[in-house]
Amino acid sequence: MDAKQPPDQENPISRGRPRSTEVHKRILDATLTLLGEVGVEKLSMESVAQLAGVGKSSIYRRWSSKEALVVDALERVKPEFSTAVQGELHEVLYEMAQSFAHQMNNPLGKQMLSLLISTLSGSSQISESYWENHSLPKTKEISNLLERYIPKEKLRHDTDLDLVSDFIIGFIMYQLLLKPTSSDLDNELKRGIDMILNGIQPK
Repeated sequence: MDAKQPPDQENPISRGRPRSTEVHKRILDATLTLLGEVGVEKLSMESVAQLAGVGKSSIYRRWSSKEALVVDALERVKPEFSTAVQGELHEVLYEMAQSFAHQMNNPLGKQMLSLLISTLSGSSQISESYWENHSLPKTKEISNLLERYIPKEKLRHDTDLDLVSDFIIGFIMYQLLLKPTSSDLDNELKRGIDMILNGIQPK
């Protein structure tokens, strides 16, 4: 009988240790927990490592800085707008707003939005990175949707579509975070969308 080969010859695979997706998730979850408890200024790589039960080296292998880690963690709580709806523009915008609002109009959703806003307001570096990588692309996505409707809806050609997109997003966030939960959210969304469209349609 042939002698058994040494394990490293028997299985000639890469010696590199794969990064655990479970460790990755624990680090991001710990980051979000600490952001909610102490805020971005007091958050440290040491505290994240301790809460996640990993060494700091496990974090630095994945993220080069605290800011990069926080931006990645915020991707897990970012709100989503669907611009794939078809139909008349007011119906498309209303359904987009309603879908987003219903996702977030609950205690957990509002907590996530509050965490997102408080974190971004606490660090200009994180805010700029999040703006470039998430907020601005989403603004452009809504702007592109509006642009497709310019000929059909006869929208004003001098309209700043990015600004209109910001109005839509800001209006929905205001309804979710500052209005009482007992308010008629769907009706307010309809009225708001109508007012925005009245401002960009020819008189």
